[in-house]
Amino acid sequence: METSASVAGIARKIAVLGSGISGAVCASAIAKNGISVTVFDAARGPGGRMSQRRETTGDGKELLFDHGAPFFTMSNCSEALGLVREWESRGLIAEWKQKFGSFDCIAKTFTETEQEGSNKRYVGVPGMNSICRALCHQPGVESKFGVGIGRVDWLEEENIWRLTSLDGQNLGHFEGVVASDKNIVSSRFTSVTGRPPPLDLNLAPDLGNKVQDIAVSPRFVVMLAFPEPLSWIPFKGFSIRNSKVLNWAHCDSSKPGRSTARFFFAFLHVY
Repeated sequence: METSASVAGIARKIAVLGSGISGAVCASAIAKNGISVTVFDAARGPGGRMSQRRETTGDGKELLFDHGAPFFTMSNCSEALGLVREWESRGLIAEWKQKFGSFDCIAKTFTETEQEGSNKRYVGVPGMNSICRALCHQPGVESKFGVGIGRVDWLEEENIWRLTSLDGQNLGHFEGVVASDKNIVSSRFTSVTGRPPPLDLNLAPDLGNKVQDIAVSPRFVVMLAFPEPLSWIPFKGFSIRNSKVLNWAHCDSSKPGRSTARFFFAFLHVY
């Protein structure tokens, strides 16, 4: 979502709000075109819904979980395919070559669902957030984490955007602002912070209406670690049928570049 004005071809400084995959790819593309770009994210690091969680066991062992998107697949878009080839050549991603299926909670049976010619599944190496991390730290991209955006103001006389943090700090002026998170105009921002959304909808009413129509599916993740492989489960990733809460589960340690510690976790889908 772009909320810039008269910046085509002449913008010198762009702000990208959010360091998930869309924000990170956008920032990378802007920087490759010789334009200065700053990424802002309230989280401690990049990734968004491709983030990685670190946990430490009682005996000091570190466990890493991809607790956002477990993998991604590709369409036939030539530009997207080009990006994937580039990431693969840089060692940022690898194909996840495992058997996948489904589990029926009523029948209590596993079923193989893979079809010949199914799309390849790719994962970040050594974690799903590796892609966003690399893109947010490439030349031309400045990244500021732990910085929540409180206000996005359009200064008419100066023909420029001003960003202000949640704590009132002036974050600078930018010719363009790209928001990869609908919270910039969402009422959810108000429910979480008690403040109005950062962007005044009167500045972009049509844009606000379109963004409000974008559905957001909240998900909770349970992360479970086991000392030994769960050999009775025939798949390393599977959808879950006939459950009111469980949606998907997979074994992180089966992914390329992961540690030998065995762990398994499931998405809990909120209907």
